[in-house]
Amino acid sequence: MFRISQIQIKFFITFTVLGLLMAVHVSAQAQDTGNKPEWSAATSLTYPIARIYQVHISYNPGGNHEYFFGPAYQNFTSGSITSHAFTFILGYRYYVWKKLHLEAELWPAYNPMYSAVTELRYRGMEIWGEVKIGYKVTLYRNLFIQPAPGIGFGVLRTNKPPGFSDDINSPIFVPQVIIGLKL
Repeated sequence: MFRISQIQIKFFITFTVLGLLMAVHVSAQAQDTGNKPEWSAATSLTYPIARIYQVHISYNPGGNHEYFFGPAYQNFTSGSITSHAFTFILGYRYYVWKKLHLEAELWPAYNPMYSAVTELRYRGMEIWGEVKIGYKVTLYRNLFIQPAPGIGFGVLRTNKPPGFSDDINSPIFVPQVIIGLKL
């Protein structure tokens, strides 16, 4: 009998959401907006509270679509586990109405987690996913703020430290607020 694991379910959910958002890319409405291409750079105002530091480099080719990427470093403690994740963020935003958007992100990372239980590092790869809804507000000329709360969840982790399932919460609410500059 075939059993579906939690990892397979999380992969399915993540790639279904990303697939649906990317499929919208071919829609007629999204293709003919008349907007010019635009680059921006941004960082989170809220994630540093949890010791997560990131930079988004975004590209909007002129329609309802925006692609972004960037580095991130995570250094938080949850229970007996301390994360030291070197991450590269990959994301996609689809503007559904004016500046209201849906967003999906993948955070693949190398994360040598430290376990206070064994006092050892557990080197491994992981993928974190986030799905959000947000709105971009222009504050002044090229300066913008972008509240985008959502749900974050672990997709994959190799070499889990003891207590991983108990100490790392997933899914969780992610209160993202980004501030950035249009370049």
